[in-house]
Amino acid sequence: MNAKPWCIIVNLSTCPVEEWEVWRAILDKHKIPFSAHLTVSIDQVYRILSRLLLTGHQQFLFAGGDGTIHHGGNILLKLAGDKSSGLTIGVLPCGTGNDWFRTFGVAEDKLVTSLKEGTTVPMNVVRITWPDGREHYAMNMVGGALDAAVVDSLLKSPMKFYGSLKYPIALIKTLLKSRKWNAEILVDEISYSGSWLTIEAGFGKYCGGGMYVLPHAESDRAALLLMKPKSLLSHVLSIFKLYNGKIAKQKEAIALHFSTIKINHSGNPIPLEADGEWLGTSPVSLEACYGIINRVTGV
Repeated sequence: MNAKPWCIIVNLSTCPVEEWEVWRAILDKHKIPFSAHLTVSIDQVYRILSRLLLTGHQQFLFAGGDGTIHHGGNILLKLAGDKSSGLTIGVLPCGTGNDWFRTFGVAEDKLVTSLKEGTTVPMNVVRITWPDGREHYAMNMVGGALDAAVVDSLLKSPMKFYGSLKYPIALIKTLLKSRKWNAEILVDEISYSGSWLTIEAGFGKYCGGGMYVLPHAESDRAALLLMKPKSLLSHVLSIFKLYNGKIAKQKEAIALHFSTIKINHSGNPIPLEADGEWLGTSPVSLEACYGIINRVTGV
């Protein structure tokens, strides 16, 4: 492992100073060498990571939530290019979402040992590509249709919902609007056509602050959930299944694994998000990418 200290990017939007001080005390207590970088914008994170990479740093921790590792991970992958497999990332969870941490995170009692010993495993992500060549990466999960419409609703809402109820409240508000999207979805060249309610794809199992939508995801097999439209009453009656892993067993659901996905809409474009961050719309291609970076793992 690189002998340089861990570089910790602290997102003050989701990890306020008092929460960061708790993590700092833990690291100091166990004599884990680190440098801390307090940030308030994505541009600032970009500048900091650019400088750290140029000076040879390879070990990064992100103090924050899903958006923090999403933006930080994307910046590192794009800056490092084909050298990204030499980098390691991890998360010091703050805030209320932390869906990436639910699947891949290391509990505090094991984290200290992992950081000291540099225990890592290859990390797999989903690459999103648009026809114009633009690329982005999902550290946890890509969401399409309803899921992305919820994220869009949160961005546009004049009311700011905080805490663990933020996503469920926005989901209910979005469901009250009549929504469906038509598309051909090619999964490893097998076509699934029709109207879709939601699309979830990734290596992570959770989204939306603990919704267990990809129970069949594995560390080395990306999972896909395609959900056909259903009535509002059916939504209300089955909403608890979003949290117990049974959503994929509903009659409207198609649960698969994938290497590649192509989404071509007919009619309204399919809205897209990754790790809770708005991306844009279809047409788009998804690809499971293996071992292009590393993550801290438990021991």
